[in-house]
This record gives sequence, C-alpha cells and structure tokens, in this order.
Amino acid sequence: MAETNINMIDALRGQQDQLRRLMAQKMLIAAAPKATLSEMEAQIGELKRLLAQLEKDIQDQLKRGQ
Repeated sequence: MAETNINMIDALRGQQDQLRRLMAQKMLIAAAPKATLSEMEAQIGELKRLLAQLEKDIQDQLKRGQ
C-alpha cells in the first residue's frame, strides 16, 4: 500500500511540473487557433472535475480517520 501512495504522490507532482512547463510556453497559447484553445479549455474542465473528485475522496477518507 505504501508503494501505491508514493506512486500516486509522485504522479501528482509530475503532473504539476508538466503543467508548469506548459504554462511557461505562452507563445503556444498565443499562436493556437480557436479550435485548439477550445479543446484545451475542455481538457482543463475535465482535469478540474477529476481533481475535485480526488479531493472529495481524500477528504472523505480523512474524515473516516484512516
């Protein structure tokens, strides 16, 4: 179980680092066509939904005291 926890934390840190690198590339966003920006916006919406679900699951588990 500890290995799974470490892998999940490492995965979240990796995603955070990758997002920071993408955000630093402002020219990609500035030069992107509207269709690409719309797809990016849809993907961000899905990420927000998944993060909210993960946060809820973690909070539920913390409330259970485990």
